[in-house]
Amino acid sequence: MLKPHINHEDKEARAYNWVLLAMFVLLVSLVIQTPARVVSHFLPNTLQAMCSAWGGSVWSGQVNGQYKGVQGQLRWQFQPSALLRLKLGIHAEILTSQSHVNGVLRMGMGTWQLQEVTGQLATSELQGMLSGWQLPNSPLEIQQLNLHHQKDSWSDSKGSLAWQGGALDYVFNGQRQHVNLPPVVIAIQGQQSSLMMNLQEQQGANLASFVLTGDRLESRLTQRLLMYSPNYHGVAEPDAVVVTAAQPLSSL
Repeated sequence: MLKPHINHEDKEARAYNWVLLAMFVLLVSLVIQTPARVVSHFLPNTLQAMCSAWGGSVWSGQVNGQYKGVQGQLRWQFQPSALLRLKLGIHAEILTSQSHVNGVLRMGMGTWQLQEVTGQLATSELQGMLSGWQLPNSPLEIQQLNLHHQKDSWSDSKGSLAWQGGALDYVFNGQRQHVNLPPVVIAIQGQQSSLMMNLQEQQGANLASFVLTGDRLESRLTQRLLMYSPNYHGVAEPDAVVVTAAQPLSSL
């Protein structure tokens, strides 16, 4: 009687897959049981100082925080499927008294992604992050936003935000300017090493373009935008770029 042929490579492969599955189940079990406050030990001191009242577990939890006078809560739900792609993934939700944003965050080696981000941001809460600016009261609507940053690339990033506009005081080239914005849309598109943000009227006419490259922001303002400023008297074609500037993000 012939003995059945045993493929040792297949046996080793199956054993290896079972070991991986066991390790994955063990890791998920540990994450489910680990208290959320353990996360604080891995945060920089500046972030630790902003966070308080940790609750839940690493798998599903929440933490209260405060940034530049705005108090809120971060809630998250761990996504174990991201581990199969060697990434950390969570579904996150940020709540303040006036804002609500939710989406999916994935982080890997030299890369991070924000996907399916939607929600509403109160301009009164953004005010403290923009020194010298005065924003209208209408909220900023995040309709659909996907950001993908890998090393120096913004490829696969796109999205749009809507704003009802209003009286806006902003700082440009170190000078305070005023404009009465109409309802606008901010269209976002990644182009290799740069992130393009186009400010448009709701009908599609371009008002301004902003290009983020590294930590510098290049701004290009059109004649059409400046015509909404009561003190502007320049003459040019509406689509003509009449003012440009480049500045570090930290100067905003």
